[in-house]
Amino acid sequence: MKSLGKLSETELEVMEAIWACATPVTVAQLLEAFSSKKWKTSTVSTILKRLMAKGFLSKSMNGKTNYYAPALSWDAYKKLETQSFLGRLYNGKAKNLIAALVDDAELSPEDMKELRAWFEQKEDRT
Repeated sequence: MKSLGKLSETELEVMEAIWACATPVTVAQLLEAFSSKKWKTSTVSTILKRLMAKGFLSKSMNGKTNYYAPALSWDAYKKLETQSFLGRLYNGKAKNLIAALVDDAELSPEDMKELRAWFEQKEDRT
């Protein structure tokens, strides 16, 4: 897969709405989904163009209507972001992230107990 650009908060919000749909979406559908933001057609179109340029969307036409579909799944995006995050901040190692959370008291004893049980369950499957 080609290297994807980084998503802004607004772009991520739009992608989440698109990922939630089972079928490709139109600008009109997105305007309705984000009606509380009172976006104009040009605003949504600009966001969609940026998402296409960054490699997140593909576009097809049916008649005069453009349809936008994700170029990758939500799960694939989360995996890419997780790998990027770990690489940038924790030398690519999940252990370093977990150690930081434990050392900074971000994980409660209950969290650690749940993680131990989860790891044991994963080990039993291998």
